[in-house]
Amino acid sequence: MNKSMCIYVKRVVSLLLIIAILGGSINNRESEISAKCNHIIKDYIIFAKNEKALNTALDTINRDVTQKSEELSDNMTVAELSEEEVLELNKDSNVVVEEDYVLEANKVKPGSKSKKARYKKLEKANKERKNDVEAEWNLQAINADDVEIDNSEANKVKVAVLDSGVDFIEGVNLVKTVNFVEAEDNISVWYQDLTGHGTSIASVIAGDGQNVVQGVNSNVDLYSVKVLDKDNKASISRIIRGIYWCIDNDVNIINMSFGTSSYSKALEKAVEDAYKANILLVAAAGNHDSNVEYPAAFEKVMAVAATDTKSEISDFSNVGEELDIAAPGEKVRVLGLFGFNGVTHGTSIAVPHVVGVASLLWEKDLSKSNEFIRQLIMYSSKDILNTNDCGLLDAGYALKIYDNFEKSFKEKDFESKEYIPENSESVETFNEVEGDSSYVEGRWLTDGHQNLVSEGAKKQVTDATALAILKAGAIYPDRPDSGMDGGTTDNPQYHGGYKDGVGDPVNYVACYEFVTRIALKNGDASLITNYKSIYGLGKDNYDWMRTDFTSKKVGWCTWSTIFSGIKVNGVSVADTNKNRKYFTWGIALHILGDTFAHRTYRKSDKKAIVHSNPNSSQILGADDPNVVRGRWVVAKYAIKSSIESLLINDYGDFNEIEYALRRQTETSNSQLFLKKRLARYMVSNGGAETSYVRNANID
Repeated sequence: MNKSMCIYVKRVVSLLLIIAILGGSINNRESEISAKCNHIIKDYIIFAKNEKALNTALDTINRDVTQKSEELSDNMTVAELSEEEVLELNKDSNVVVEEDYVLEANKVKPGSKSKKARYKKLEKANKERKNDVEAEWNLQAINADDVEIDNSEANKVKVAVLDSGVDFIEGVNLVKTVNFVEAEDNISVWYQDLTGHGTSIASVIAGDGQNVVQGVNSNVDLYSVKVLDKDNKASISRIIRGIYWCIDNDVNIINMSFGTSSYSKALEKAVEDAYKANILLVAAAGNHDSNVEYPAAFEKVMAVAATDTKSEISDFSNVGEELDIAAPGEKVRVLGLFGFNGVTHGTSIAVPHVVGVASLLWEKDLSKSNEFIRQLIMYSSKDILNTNDCGLLDAGYALKIYDNFEKSFKEKDFESKEYIPENSESVETFNEVEGDSSYVEGRWLTDGHQNLVSEGAKKQVTDATALAILKAGAIYPDRPDSGMDGGTTDNPQYHGGYKDGVGDPVNYVACYEFVTRIALKNGDASLITNYKSIYGLGKDNYDWMRTDFTSKKVGWCTWSTIFSGIKVNGVSVADTNKNRKYFTWGIALHILGDTFAHRTYRKSDKKAIVHSNPNSSQILGADDPNVVRGRWVVAKYAIKSSIESLLINDYGDFNEIEYALRRQTETSNSQLFLKKRLARYMVSNGGAETSYVRNANID
């Protein structure tokens, strides 16, 4: 709370006091607010004549300051001080005390006008860009940029992405998620995709444009079937388990953006069983300029090659007579980790274009066979100049000839060329994309947010390394070796719990803020010397959590051990202050996500949402995004806005949650949630009890 804010609240309290004298009583809120106003904590630089003078000065305020930095001289330090301590230090002529304006310029006290103004700008930007997303070149190349999407609930096609998982992010709407990677089965669905591969695939299929990327068909029922691990690898048996799960759950289309040169009879049997179940299987040809890989090489699978911006087969794409179709596979804009967009290439990313078009065709009549959809896609394709193995996907022409094709198509004896003219449209080329730097490097920031952060913040994070570190931090509290696992029972501070045995109740909102502050100190909690600067935290939880973050370790693991296990392109990440900041902020994101997964209730009947062992008044599915979807909608917005705070070096607090609550507009009343003590803890953290806060709270 800044000085002007204190004056304002004092005036409000004075007015309330007058009202109370005239006709009622008032609680002790005035004394609480006054106490906060008189003990404002800020960062200050303390500069003394020499080290001895510095130590003498610190002794006068009885403070053991540990915020010394290697970049500062022996007679200088940085510390969090109250106004009283500053006045005391200024009495010493050998000491100069200055507010650390460089840091403070990016730090905003809870509830301040500037932070709220930033979120108002974000809300405005989100509204403006929701219906103003231009189709990328890849959709134009396959004639899918002007396709009218049917947003009705009828005839929705069920699409399964067998991949590394799909994160629950803004812009991609998941119906269900299942995880077959045993070593990663304890990871929250918020952060299940450890590589970004599956999320990228899903965004091309069904991106709804709210987060930059517009997919081919946003009106599908999308299922994430996690079979690839943190290295984007899977055993054949795991792939087979995923396929049979799709059969059992009546999926229509399976996206398989992976491959192997080794033949497997067991895998072929699973593919044939899926085909018999009327599932369309679509797979990547491979990226080694060689023969088509399996499962794409199987007869019952639709094999997809990649094309470049000239609409020719890419140099890296595998080719052969097994190919059925080609689609854009270079310089394709996708969503990845945490919903940030980037550019990727490969036959992997060509596959979801075909899957998306297949869903557009199939939703016209779900009684059609998988072979009907497959043949229609192949027959409607455009000629490609540098191959005779297949043609280029053309959504517009396939939809145009659908009715005539339906009349002439015979399941076992397909002869229709005499009835339908061949696709004579020339392929398009996109030479301007080649020289566009925005198609070379991925970006953290969406177009709608570019003007909301400083230039320094934009340049701060420009590669995949930071996102990989954030993701590693986000899953860390669920790792058994972290010392932070155990959920709301053993470590409620990191999992959205509200009580434990250390003394103070656990204010999960304040815990989230505390960890973001630690992140801005590069993961070293010893540099935060006054717990009162985090409203609502309490000394017991401050002391408890502070031991987890030191210059040597986080939780039970050393920093060096942590970063040796995070690899980007096969290389371990360096142990630097910047990377420690990202990893620690990832832990804060875990707290934020778990806040809405745990200790939550369905609003309509106040039934608790639990993991297991339910009684008659409880609901199974604490980690299922389709169970009381409103809490997941809020969480994905809160996580995205939290990362916006990271980008401008502004600590997180209740504002991220309130901003997310305001954006909860895509769920019905039956999907709304209540969260234990949410209003109480947000107010304690410095917020106001708005209607948004009250409507999401249960005490």
